[in-house]
Amino acid sequence: MKYNWKIQIAFIILALFFSCKDQNQSKIKESSVFEIHSNEDSLNSRDNEFADYPINEIHSNFRTSYKDSLDLLRFWRKSAFSTLDTINADFSNLKIKKLLSDYSDGDKGITVGRVYTSPDKLFKIVVGRGESCGAYCNPYWVSEIVLANGHIFNNLNFTDIENIYLMPDGKYLIKEKSYGRPAAVYSETTTSATLISFEGNKINYHRFDYNYPKYNEIQNDSIYNPSGKLSLSQEHFIETAQYLTFNNSSKKLSYGYATDFSYCCQIDSIYAYKGEFEYKNGKFVHLTEQKNHIEVD
Repeated sequence: MKYNWKIQIAFIILALFFSCKDQNQSKIKESSVFEIHSNEDSLNSRDNEFADYPINEIHSNFRTSYKDSLDLLRFWRKSAFSTLDTINADFSNLKIKKLLSDYSDGDKGITVGRVYTSPDKLFKIVVGRGESCGAYCNPYWVSEIVLANGHIFNNLNFTDIENIYLMPDGKYLIKEKSYGRPAAVYSETTTSATLISFEGNKINYHRFDYNYPKYNEIQNDSIYNPSGKLSLSQEHFIETAQYLTFNNSSKKLSYGYATDFSYCCQIDSIYAYKGEFEYKNGKFVHLTEQKNHIEVD
């Protein structure tokens, strides 16, 4: 019996150890957006705000928080109400998803979300990707920029963000990627770059000066391409390597892509292009481009 007090102390120490461990694990789970909308206990503790969370994938260049996932949810609901042409705060996420699935015009709602912050933390870009179906399906994107002061720019033209670079003069280069099916007979992948700056609560776009090998007038039209982004597309059946890379040290933007002219220009030929821009005096200057004819089986 003289060892009973030692046994009791040992049990107390073990109980404290496992209690602290459980608390630490709980804190780790709550700090991750991917845990928040998949963990039942977390959902209940947040008054079911994340019940039936509608976004299947979330991508980010930083560790997202509970607020980020909540902002994405509100962004999704705002986009869904715009599609449905109605606003009802009492609608559950599940009801909205059902309405979208039955929507006759084909937009099925956002399923993939992106939240990317600038290197200096002065703004975040929020992007949602959904699918719209008619004779065949195509992706669509909705996006906004949220400044650190809370100001929001809506209805922007960003697609899947890959990176944000801070330029020497305070502008920002935003690298994107997208895909689609412009015709029943083929689909294509597009690599893009957008150059922006801010003046207070105003956003400025800085156009890329590039002579596109096809659809040049359309690509450089301020109505069709209001942000002046560089967009380089390649058809799915072409196996030539497609890339758009930015070297932050040399400030050079390199690209490679190929395009088929038979669909647009009555020319039964495919050409591959490789070139380079360099950032000088606040803009990207086109330095070189090589053009080569390629064969496709």
